[in-house]
Amino acid sequence: MSKKFCDENCNECPIVGHKNSRLVTHLMNKLFDEFGDEVNNIVNGICPNLTVCPDCHIDDFCHVEGCELIKPDEES
Repeated sequence: MSKKFCDENCNECPIVGHKNSRLVTHLMNKLFDEFGDEVNNIVNGICPNLTVCPDCHIDDFCHVEGCELIKPDEES
């Protein structure tokens, strides 16, 4: 029997709910910028919560104006 990747309890996800999830969002945004909608399709097929910004809470790699996670890189 293979192990599941996720317990499917999205409301209590330790990845999305963790303060360091901003790093995951930053990484996902970079991948989306580089490779486009296919990244969105892949991520949504695995875990749609990973396309939600932890700061502005908008889905599918979208952000509200002024969201810190879409500012140009000041430090990488």
